[in-house]
Amino acid sequence: MLVKYLVELGADINKESNWSETPLRSACWNGNEKLVKYLVEHGADIHKVAWNKETPLFNACKNGNENLIKYLVERGAD
Repeated sequence: MLVKYLVELGADINKESNWSETPLRSACWNGNEKLVKYLVEHGADIHKVAWNKETPLFNACKNGNENLIKYLVERGAD
């Protein structure tokens, strides 16, 4: 997994794009459960709010992935 390699090299797991997108928000939007779990376990901020007020949980809800929604809520996402 490329993300794992980058994290091991010291990449900022919460780095935002120019549109305040984070790896976690993108993974939630795409429904990538394995990546979401990896990012959260390695310190991704589940509360980080984008410029449009969306959170990783919001993206998981938009995606309709119940497993991700449950996973994030169990970890305190709101």
